[in-house]
Amino acid sequence: MAISNTVLTTTPTAIYTSSGSSVVTLLYFCNTSGSSKTVDVYLVPNGGSATSATQIYKAYTITSSDTLVVDKEKIILDNGDAIFASANANTSITTTVGYTAL
Repeated sequence: MAISNTVLTTTPTAIYTSSGSSVVTLLYFCNTSGSSKTVDVYLVPNGGSATSATQIYKAYTITSSDTLVVDKEKIILDNGDAIFASANANTSITTTVGYTAL
């Protein structure tokens, strides 16, 4: 398994883009700030964009110093498919994506 780390901003940004086919096995969203923050997460097909049509988490609240762990579902992505995310405050949420090439 490989990992990718990103610090979120208020603009939806790719936190993982599949090169070939891959499976995402875990996602961590860690709130490093002293107050609650929200995250938006999108599953975006190759050539698509982060919109309400691709959103899987909307304004999900993560309390201060807590972590949202997504590890029960596995997400299979084709080449160029991506996971995008944003937060309601810059540099407050760090992400870790665990993935394996297929």
